[in-house]
Amino acid sequence: MDKVRADLEAYRQRKREEDAAAAVVTSKSIEEEVLYYLQPKRRRSESARPWIAHAYQLLDAIDPLDAWPLRKWRSSFDQSPTATLAATALLYLVGQIYFVWIEFGAVFFVFACLTGICLGLGSRRQGEVSAYSVFNSNCERLLGSMTAEHFERDMLHRKN
Repeated sequence: MDKVRADLEAYRQRKREEDAAAAVVTSKSIEEEVLYYLQPKRRRSESARPWIAHAYQLLDAIDPLDAWPLRKWRSSFDQSPTATLAATALLYLVGQIYFVWIEFGAVFFVFACLTGICLGLGSRRQGEVSAYSVFNSNCERLLGSMTAEHFERDMLHRKN
């Protein structure tokens, strides 16, 4: 069993290295094409503007669910969930009453629902896998998960 685990880890390491090398090649060629087409036609022969690529990288790094108010609420909820939920409910009721009074109650309700969804998303600990394989590194599946291959094998009565 240890040999199988060692072979699996070696395969995963090779796969990570191959994926990293492919990502570098792909990102450079796409970046060059984007920079080429974003330049004005009269200046395309000149050197590309590197700040555009950095702006795209910065936009990719922004995570709106990791904003300060949401982080603060989550840390408060981890310390005392009852008090945090009570304060949140009270704040919501006061806000809803005010926005109904100024005739924006429906808009406030929709934004409150979206905020509630964002707060309820939670986060995974380091090394914890998601139930959805597309969110895991190398799209790893959970043990015992049913896949199309399993379903097809069972329906056609094939052997392993």
